[in-house]
Amino acid sequence: MTGTLRLNIGNLVVRHGKILKVFKANQNTVELQPFFDFKGNNDLTFTLSLKNANDGHIRQLVSKAKIKTLLKLIIKKSASKTNPPVFNAKTALTQNQFEETLWVIKTLWLEKKKNSNTLSSGKSTIFRRAMLQATEEIAATNRISPEKAKSLILSGLSSA
Repeated sequence: MTGTLRLNIGNLVVRHGKILKVFKANQNTVELQPFFDFKGNNDLTFTLSLKNANDGHIRQLVSKAKIKTLLKLIIKKSASKTNPPVFNAKTALTQNQFEETLWVIKTLWLEKKKNSNTLSSGKSTIFRRAMLQATEEIAATNRISPEKAKSLILSGLSSA
């Protein structure tokens, strides 16, 4: 990550693909909670030392303009079904990079279409996790529901 991350109360950030909201901050630590209230959160909170905030595991949300550009470049662009983009399944979603997440979605979508709408259970899990990460970030950035963000991605994939 380049630059210094600013963490003020109310800011939204991405940590390991999850959208978190800063709800408490002091000189040494910041407390974060999930932005989207899912049943499994159970009032989960994170306390992060400010000296570790710039270690690459936490970043600002991608801008609306960048999301629009990346969706057009990756999701909506036709890609060769015989030579789909390649990603490292073990590390792609742990890098906390929105662009990588979109490439994972595109690659697995193409593979799914090639294989009669099926993926192996491992790849299916990766696809669901990538979709969750991307939809949360698109939804948080554009202030729309995750369902609408997911629909945006799926319609882009279908039209490619």
